[in-house]
Amino acid sequence: MRVDLVGRTLAASVLLIIGLIIGIKIGGMLFTSTTTLIGIKTVTSTETYSIVTTTTMTDTVEKFVTKTQLAREVVKELSTTTKWVTETKTVEHWETITLGCESGYLITSYWTVREEFYRGEKVPVRDSSGKLLGYYRSDFLEDVMVEGWGKGDRIRNDGSYLGYDPELGFIKSPEPLDAYGSPLIPWKTVAAPPHLRKGTTIFIIGFTSSEELSEDIVDKLLTSRFIVSDRGVGLIGRHIDIYIGEQDRADMNESPYALYIQNATICFLI
Repeated sequence: MRVDLVGRTLAASVLLIIGLIIGIKIGGMLFTSTTTLIGIKTVTSTETYSIVTTTTMTDTVEKFVTKTQLAREVVKELSTTTKWVTETKTVEHWETITLGCESGYLITSYWTVREEFYRGEKVPVRDSSGKLLGYYRSDFLEDVMVEGWGKGDRIRNDGSYLGYDPELGFIKSPEPLDAYGSPLIPWKTVAAPPHLRKGTTIFIIGFTSSEELSEDIVDKLLTSRFIVSDRGVGLIGRHIDIYIGEQDRADMNESPYALYIQNATICFLI
């Protein structure tokens, strides 16, 4: 949960179909449309069955019928062998997905801060009941209040994740959580305004950016299926915030994953 914000998996062919159907033009124009996407879904199933093989074996046995007569009796023995075979089949079929698409979105990102990158003075932190949670650096706490979660450095604290909620104050958890108490998932969890319901699946299909983005980031943006499962006080209108994981440098604003993308077009399952 974030308190303050400034703000390819569909295949390439699927993205092309979306673009052709809704005629998206990335630019300053805002529009809302509903379309139907036809995609290919591959299903793999495994079947186990038996093959029965029958083999006939013939034995010749000499047998005396009388003292003067020698007869040959043919004895046939049948044996049955069962062989189990497992076969995997891959089946492709068409699936219809209904999407709603909107343009003009702002995309930003948020992360879990790490105290090891901070140098401020250690100060005591208590929960809403007054229980001491540990001692944390003051500048680290400032960013926890912005980003929502941070991980302690184990210096005068137990190294748990420290979260902040404007109504609950500071809390601790074994892992960073979304607004509904589930773990935050990098490049899947999205914080969004209330008009995008919890559990909504979001696809980003186009955008313009003030800065050049790496191929890796573009690929993540255009191939990921994002799920709305977090909220934020500063999230209003056409604005989504993508959780990207934990802080990996002192100044995350210099990170290529610190996103500020305008005029994005998103589609969501309806």
